[in-house]
Amino acid sequence: MSGDLPLVRQLSNGLVLHALEARHAPVVSLWVWYHVGGRNEVPGTTGMSHFLEHMLFKGTPGHPKGDLDRLLARYGASWNAFTNPDVTCYFETVPADRYATALELEADRMRNALIALEEVEAERTVIVSEREGYENDPSFLLGEEVQAVAFSRHTYGQGVIGSKDEIKLMTRDGLYEHYARFYSPSNAYVVIVGDGEAEALLDEAATAFEDVSGDPPPPVPKAPEPPQMGEKRVVVRRAGGALPMVQLAFRSPRATDPLAAALSGLTVVLSGGGGAGDGASGRSSRLYRALIDAGLATEIEASFQLMKDPYLFWVEASLRPGVPHVDVERIILAELARLAAEPLDQSELTRVRRQMLAGMAYPTDTITGRAYQLGQLLSSGAARSIGEWYDRLSALTADDLREAAAATFAERSRTAGWFVPDDHVASRPGTDTPRAAPGDTR
Repeated sequence: MSGDLPLVRQLSNGLVLHALEARHAPVVSLWVWYHVGGRNEVPGTTGMSHFLEHMLFKGTPGHPKGDLDRLLARYGASWNAFTNPDVTCYFETVPADRYATALELEADRMRNALIALEEVEAERTVIVSEREGYENDPSFLLGEEVQAVAFSRHTYGQGVIGSKDEIKLMTRDGLYEHYARFYSPSNAYVVIVGDGEAEALLDEAATAFEDVSGDPPPPVPKAPEPPQMGEKRVVVRRAGGALPMVQLAFRSPRATDPLAAALSGLTVVLSGGGGAGDGASGRSSRLYRALIDAGLATEIEASFQLMKDPYLFWVEASLRPGVPHVDVERIILAELARLAAEPLDQSELTRVRRQMLAGMAYPTDTITGRAYQLGQLLSSGAARSIGEWYDRLSALTADDLREAAAATFAERSRTAGWFVPDDHVASRPGTDTPRAAPGDTR
């Protein structure tokens, strides 16, 4: 993997461009990242950044609705967008000779989106339906409640898609005001990876974006979360069909913190970093062996996201029918306490490091994946390049992992959530639910 820094250029309107040469396919991947997401919303406007993302596909005076899709489909391009708590991002991966088309489309919709009233009303129905689809997922329902309880002040507690009631109340004028405020060159950056010299890729991007008007960047959100003084708990109940679930969320540091790389490594130790404990890396992970091999759970996942502000380290387990929540929670807490007390032995460290670095390297085999990885690292400030982050992961020691576990997996910073189907008998929190496992750090 190349450790080279991308070539960087800032335009007079404040837009920052990052370019990497990648010659293994005749394509260019263009990603435009805006510093706006759920973190930038106040009560009454939750979900507005996500709603606005949908509206950016509804046309401009120069490119009416459907024109973007038609042009990109003609060239065999791939394109999409997403919103997370920190950023909203739009991307196209196009044949190298159509790079100028992608640039022109993105520069146009940076400031010229129509956001027509009739399109807002039509899209509202789509987003409410999207929200209702998420509500069919117990992991989403429980996670939303856990996150809301874990944060008493910070806007991370609001999530991204927003409440159904607030989605229904959003106005065209409110969406346009959000767009005018946050969609400015000074509040964005561009990542370009592809078949061309980095300098030439930058030159072409500069020509496309340099005349886009801009305002000063909006103020950075300020809602610091106070220290958590003890465990919090929440139970979500719903009728029919779903498996019971346990989620544990621990307050964790921002991406720029020295512990961030080690916390990323701990997700591999616990669940293999594969999402549900699947694959060889998952089967060798600690929670897979403790819960799935033991017949107590069907899926496990540990996750840590690189975020602008302190966020959460998550552990989730889907229980087999009839398995008490308290038993699974006790086992998870015992595994976390062991990580905080005992360094990994050399064989486990070697295996975890190999899995961790492979998980970092494989997605960058494609030009699209490489552009996404770079953009994600830049969005949170975690690293200036993929190579820099790769080097930080490869340098992790057993003591680094133990120290990160000891600093994070404390009872006082824990929020515990149970999803309980109505036909599932669960121990009641506060009776025989453990407050802390033996050896749990405080």
